[in-house]
Amino acid sequence: MFTCALDARSRVPLCEQLCAAFRAEIERGALAAGERLPSKRELALHLGVSTSTVETAYAQLVSEGYCESRPRSGVYVSETAPRPGGEKPEGVRVLWDFLTGAADAEHFPYATWARLMREVLGEQDKSLLLMGDAQGLPGLREAISALTKRLRGVELPPECVVVGAGTETLVSALVPVIGRERLFAVESPGYPRVWRILSTSGARLLPTPLLGGAIDPRPLYTEGAGAAYVTPSRQFPTGAQMSARRREELLRWSRDTGGYILEDDCDGEFRFSGAAQPTLRALDGGEQVVYMNTFARTLAPGLRLSFMALPQALVGRYRMLHSACSVSGFEQETLRRFIEGGHLERHVARMRVVYRGRLQAIERLARAYALGEVEAPQAGLYALLRVGGKTPAHELAPRAARAGVRLTRLADYGVVREGSEDERVVLLGFAGMGEEEIAKGMAALRDAWM
Repeated sequence: MFTCALDARSRVPLCEQLCAAFRAEIERGALAAGERLPSKRELALHLGVSTSTVETAYAQLVSEGYCESRPRSGVYVSETAPRPGGEKPEGVRVLWDFLTGAADAEHFPYATWARLMREVLGEQDKSLLLMGDAQGLPGLREAISALTKRLRGVELPPECVVVGAGTETLVSALVPVIGRERLFAVESPGYPRVWRILSTSGARLLPTPLLGGAIDPRPLYTEGAGAAYVTPSRQFPTGAQMSARRREELLRWSRDTGGYILEDDCDGEFRFSGAAQPTLRALDGGEQVVYMNTFARTLAPGLRLSFMALPQALVGRYRMLHSACSVSGFEQETLRRFIEGGHLERHVARMRVVYRGRLQAIERLARAYALGEVEAPQAGLYALLRVGGKTPAHELAPRAARAGVRLTRLADYGVVREGSEDERVVLLGFAGMGEEEIAKGMAALRDAWM
């Protein structure tokens, strides 16, 4: 049984300590490629920690490529995990990256952004050097409010908007505002990084299974959840959009219990087909829903610019606990001018066309190469490919890796039953590569699998 020393008194969360211990063992070769990790329940009992601690650590290892999950079989060390000395297996190099967290940098409006930033710097406004408002510049919050109304049809009062250096920073800042004593429900499967940030911030997690592609509200009642993090526009990794009925059930839970909903609307601006469901914030009227979004996907991840809109009841507590905004005044003022000048909306419109072309290229090449059936997203920046052919399901990712292609399977997130056809579904992110690179990557998959 795997054993490591975990310090409950450390400021580093137990799940982070456990994850680091596994990384070290894998990198020094003590855990070999293909070796099965202990079951979550067995390891939790052995180490004296909760199963959610182990589950969070395993999810992080999978997301980082150290491990892979096999439904009803367990979690195994990946064949492409770092070897002793931190080196990847010989000959393995990522040439085409279909991971879902990428963003386009080629089409970033460098000239416009640089011009606006020079204007801001040239005005030598000394107030931008000061700490400023804890929620962000009032002018930027007004611009975000107006923008979100136009793009997503949701009313966000400027006095409720908070600007932050990335969604992770905002999630971390939100935990003490909502209350560390509350139980935070998270979609299972869901974003491992959000699980990690919530846990690092001191939140107690309740991994909650999906029902019909969305979080099941019933355990929120029975387990006493006080908050729930959800991705209703497009659930990760299944790609499902939360139905109107499930939205109402989740909102009913928040009204019945006073629980808060953390609605992450990342990628909601990039819709390619079908009608968008109203946001939970719009349906709720802002009483129990924290609306969250980021400019990392619409502009560039390196800018680290995100925002959230708090329920009015939480604004005072946020200001009491947080005294400064995590984004510099110069960046905030540049973004304000970028939004108010209409540049961001024009960029989003342009990128919809670009991303639609990349999605169509994946669909076209999947047919041409007989790779399988593509489930095109209504919204979001990755597609699901149900792979055909005779390659065993557990071999899809390793063979792709040996061909220089990085991707993940739906099964890596523990969402499919053993022996089901969903074991053959892989996720293809299309934000980080142009159509030419996508074509080369798809050809490499054809050669690896067929």
